[in-house]
Amino acid sequence: MSDLTYEARRARLEPLFESARSLLDPSSERGRHARERLVASSGLSPAGVDFALQRCLEIAPSEPEISALIRSTPTAQVAHVLLSANVFVAAHRAIAIGLAASAEVRVRASRREPEMAELLLAGAPGAFRLVRELSPSAGDRLWAYGSDETMADVATTLPSGVALHAHGSGFGVAILDGMPDESDLGTLLGGLAEDVALFDQRGCLSPRVLLVNAEPAAVSALARALARELEQLARRVPRGQLTTQELSEQAKYRDTAIFMGEVFEAGPGFVSLGEQGRWLLPPTGRNMHVVATPDPLAMLAPYRPLLTSCAFAGEPAQRQALSRALPGARVCRFGEMQRPPFDGPVDLRET
Repeated sequence: MSDLTYEARRARLEPLFESARSLLDPSSERGRHARERLVASSGLSPAGVDFALQRCLEIAPSEPEISALIRSTPTAQVAHVLLSANVFVAAHRAIAIGLAASAEVRVRASRREPEMAELLLAGAPGAFRLVRELSPSAGDRLWAYGSDETMADVATTLPSGVALHAHGSGFGVAILDGMPDESDLGTLLGGLAEDVALFDQRGCLSPRVLLVNAEPAAVSALARALARELEQLARRVPRGQLTTQELSEQAKYRDTAIFMGEVFEAGPGFVSLGEQGRWLLPPTGRNMHVVATPDPLAMLAPYRPLLTSCAFAGEPAQRQALSRALPGARVCRFGEMQRPPFDGPVDLRET
């Protein structure tokens, strides 16, 4: 890539970054307006929307991160972006990838959450186009985000010659390789609680399971401590509205978890504790499953295609083994699962 080409691609990103930055201040007109609109569209509480904006909106990506995003993004005649509704800040990164690919970017926002894309465009007029329907042609590229079912439908309707970059269903996990001391454990669980609470656990990076390489008695105490952290955080950042389906799934999960092991109330959600080696994937809504296992990697193996993010605390050698075993998942520290580097898609799984 020539310097001239790189600079042209880089220049297309700056108006989008400036637009995102202008949303951060809750006392500004744009900041207040954004929060009002996003509360209505996202289903999150007002505190939940502000928490997500303050913690997860990438307003100052580093130049090495921007360079990595540009150099890893293939060019296209026209870049098309199909957005999902679950994580409103994800529109920023998805549109940035489109702009890195082409000077012509067409975005179809989710009908359930169109506000973030509209807010970004209002702060960067002309940077991209919002369209009701996408109509890619041969030579174009489509970056699509949503459920596996949506991705399958998209793939079957694309014209020949359109490159699809599909990012479907997925979830995050956390691993404690051994029990840290009490002060470190409090910090780790506090960070994990924030990872869970962001977007009310609806994102593909949201953790759903914590695997702990420790004795069952210690893991039981840890599960109780995580439940307390989630309960305390919910007082500062209340959960938003769940759909009827989400509430039903949470009730079914709680009943199943009680049958399988222990369940601890965690504010609006629950922390379940399963038998050693048994996996129970909870639904969204700030619910976590904790399980003791001497071999976390073996437990993760069947779920490898779905894993997007993994918080890890333990020995460096184990972290390296985890990164090799899960090349499509971002391995990070506790508290950083929802804030990956701005160096490309958050979902690194092959599409």
